[in-house]
Amino acid sequence: MLSNPTFSRFSNIALLLWLFALTQSVMALLGVFSVKQSDAERILFGIVELATIALLIFNAFAIKRFVTKHDCLAASYFSKICLYSLLLCAAGDIVNRNFPQLFYQYDNVIKHSYLADSVLFFFPGYLILAIAIAHFALKNGLSKRLVGITATITALIALVTYHDMHLTGAAYLLTLVTGAYSVLVSILALSAIWLIKSLQAYKVPMRIWCAALGLVLAMVADAIIGKFWIFGNEGQGYFPLVSHINWIIYFASQALIQQLPIGLLQLKLASKPD
Repeated sequence: MLSNPTFSRFSNIALLLWLFALTQSVMALLGVFSVKQSDAERILFGIVELATIALLIFNAFAIKRFVTKHDCLAASYFSKICLYSLLLCAAGDIVNRNFPQLFYQYDNVIKHSYLADSVLFFFPGYLILAIAIAHFALKNGLSKRLVGITATITALIALVTYHDMHLTGAAYLLTLVTGAYSVLVSILALSAIWLIKSLQAYKVPMRIWCAALGLVLAMVADAIIGKFWIFGNEGQGYFPLVSHINWIIYFASQALIQQLPIGLLQLKLASKPD
């Protein structure tokens, strides 16, 4: 069996990167950086954030290379899904940096409407992850009825919650995009329950629990964006404060989700007879 340090190096790298991301946001919150007053500083800060997520992508590549060397179809499959999901989300991160300073693109109500543009990348990125987990859970014995009922209830709750924060006068297209996305990220969080429940017959490794937490945090991060960045302050948003808080939670979610393939490989090796 592979030694624990072999698994731990990927988790340690993800943790160190999150601590670096945390440091970035804390320094900005303390006023060391001022992304609102200086264009040069705003662009530099955005580049540093994107460089950090790029390093997390390299870690995902390393995880994929490591996992595919071993005979574990589930781990190999999810190493690809997690990598592709992260790549798509990283493209959305570029849009969210708003380097060209685009505002009120859809209407005269929502200032930070470029956030809706990033959904074009985040939506497929999280969708393939949710579908992969649902497929895995069903394959491992979770009932289709349970998945269908819980997904429907979650979608309805997400729509009600979205309606409460939505602002009158927001453009139809922006409403459609962000509303659909709120449903998706809620179901993504629900998939954490599907994942754990489908493995209840096993001793679930901590890394799988961490990945499940990451799925929930992805929803929390986007809920913060919707409530305080897109629709907050009557559509003006609480920028840049909310962006720094969101970055801490969002980066943690990505760092945790990428532990899933390692956790599945651990589970497979632990179930093998000596």
